[in-house]
Amino acid sequence: MTSCVFAYVLNPGSVQANTRANFTLVASNGASALNLTTDDEIYLGLPVGTGATDLTPDLNDINTQAPPGWRFSKYASPGPYNFVISPTRNLTVAANAALVFQLNNVIINATQGSSQVALQEYIGSGDAGTAFPVLKSEAVLSIIAQAIPTTVGRKQTTTLKWTAAKAAYVTISPLNVQVDTVGQLVTTPSSDISPEAPQVTYSLTAWTPDQQFARDSVTVTISQPVINRFDPQNSPPINYNDSVTLQWDVAYAEKTTLSLPQGQVQKPATGTQTVQPKTMLQGNSNIATYTLWASGAGNPATKTVQIPFNPVAIDYFRYPAVGVTNSYEFYVTNGVGRVDQFAGYFQLTATGPNGPLVQYLGNYPALQIQVFVASASPVSAGTPVTLTWQTVHAQAWTLTANGQGVPIDAVASGTVVVTPAVTTTYILSAGEGAGNTLTSSLQVAISA
Repeated sequence: MTSCVFAYVLNPGSVQANTRANFTLVASNGASALNLTTDDEIYLGLPVGTGATDLTPDLNDINTQAPPGWRFSKYASPGPYNFVISPTRNLTVAANAALVFQLNNVIINATQGSSQVALQEYIGSGDAGTAFPVLKSEAVLSIIAQAIPTTVGRKQTTTLKWTAAKAAYVTISPLNVQVDTVGQLVTTPSSDISPEAPQVTYSLTAWTPDQQFARDSVTVTISQPVINRFDPQNSPPINYNDSVTLQWDVAYAEKTTLSLPQGQVQKPATGTQTVQPKTMLQGNSNIATYTLWASGAGNPATKTVQIPFNPVAIDYFRYPAVGVTNSYEFYVTNGVGRVDQFAGYFQLTATGPNGPLVQYLGNYPALQIQVFVASASPVSAGTPVTLTWQTVHAQAWTLTANGQGVPIDAVASGTVVVTPAVTTTYILSAGEGAGNTLTSSLQVAISA
């Protein structure tokens, strides 16, 4: 059988039943330095149950301590091991060094007997194990009490558990009840004392028929609400019609609410909801804000999620063809467009993030791209297509095709012939002396 890399000692080797004990595991290195990685692990198994060969009834109250650079934590597994030890980084253990790990506040069950703590070591390619006998001597008059959990919110419950040895009955204060020597009771700490307090201490006393007693106590904290998460945080900008999934997790809250377009809506403490942030925009704001509230004991907790938006843009506002001035076409990205008709002109107002934007079409003293049309679309790849434009109040013009510049005549009204090989978006830009620029986009599709 392969030997363990470390030499292990677990103390104490004997305990009294129905008590609490602290165990120390010492791992001693040999005469050579030992290089370890985060993949090296040591598993420890405490037999859980109430029998003679079991050590502890549960693991709830146990806390651990480890040297710097090491973790010592509970290990959720259906197998015999319930704790794992491993380096938190690659490290070297010096020759003859001793590493000390602590298992504190271990409840020893009430049954006299002998138990074994198992250890399995996986270091490098090695796989070795050992075990440590722990003798449990007979219990004396005693009681072990627990509260699970030890922290709750207002109007939330905890479960009191107890085991008394050599006793006839148990009393619980401040509940003023008499119970059997082994049992559990669900109670609401925020309702158990008046006035309410941040903590409630339960005193459990085990009595003999001749009124000898042993006592144990547990304290339950009634916590203010805590918002563990409310996501997404630091979201990148989204488009106007995009959806977002909100996720949240709240602890110790009596009530959780989420701001939605219809107002504050009560929600479970943990949940998700897909929303359309545009419904939360105020006017032409570019940020939608959701607020999560958690109320209960003490001050409420709040947290916000802010969803930024890409700005509203007018892709085009123009007449549908040369010579047609009684109708129009437009497209607005990341917003909503509305066209109003006045004497001699149309006005497009685009509302949305960072808006509003306004453009004019017709007899109005403003920069306009009145026409931007293609002679045909869709077309076969390589087919010549004539693009025609008409502008007013413009002094400079540029044209791009899928982001690449296309030479054109710098004229208010003109044409250019293009031969697209793939579906192409053409963008005409027109500028005036004051620095204002308008763009109009036009797609020429390639047929299959």
